[in-house]
Amino acid sequence: MNRIKIDYGEHPEQYGHLYLPESPVREPLPVVMVVHGGSWSGRYALTLGTQYAVEFARAGLAAWNIEYRRVGKGGVWPEVGSDVSAALQAVGSLVQQHSPIPFDTNDIRVIGHSAGGHLAVWMTGERQLPIRPSLVVSQAGVLDLAAGPASGHANPAVESLLDARYEDAPELYRAASPLHRLPTGVPVRCIHGAADVQVPVTHSERYVAAATAAGDVAGLSVIDGEDHFAFLAPGTECWKQSMAAVLNHRPIEPPAD
Repeated sequence: MNRIKIDYGEHPEQYGHLYLPESPVREPLPVVMVVHGGSWSGRYALTLGTQYAVEFARAGLAAWNIEYRRVGKGGVWPEVGSDVSAALQAVGSLVQQHSPIPFDTNDIRVIGHSAGGHLAVWMTGERQLPIRPSLVVSQAGVLDLAAGPASGHANPAVESLLDARYEDAPELYRAASPLHRLPTGVPVRCIHGAADVQVPVTHSERYVAAATAAGDVAGLSVIDGEDHFAFLAPGTECWKQSMAAVLNHRPIEPPAD
């Protein structure tokens, strides 16, 4: 499948790969943006999301698999978050310019795994942006950055991302934490493996409980017997439910003028 490399910023890590379906189901075309994980670290790259992007394009959606500045690759907070937001906004401009098929910018679905889930859900709190997701699917997302450090359990990857210890900057941790940005008005579907030891399922449970209490639409599927990395293996239940959550989404139609 052909891919188109598009720079959405001037830094070498600000780019993405666009995949287009050979036979679009309908026009304008829904878009799915893929945000890879990997502890926000420059050791990992957008290749983690390639297999999802390819499958979404084969299923009839435009797929925008993004890279962003990461720890050790030009970014800490807030650059990491601002890059993901910028990549979303680029769908309506730079990315669209590379596609012969018009996009439906009212139907941009975002999926992210682990650290990518954190970024995808965090971005829903950017309520001032002109382009907003119609759905976010969080795959074992790190959705509460404050609870662990507040109870004395520091996450070295989070400390590296924020370049600060919790006790020195608790407000920074809360500002970067998706759970602390509610309500957002964007539907969020959380999928989590029950056997996940890297990111405990309590991250998704607490987020969904808080989101629904705040009036947002949110849901959770917990997959028995699967771990954090099951999302990266086609054919697992985590994989199947992730694909279905994105492909079966029916966005709310905008009101007629």
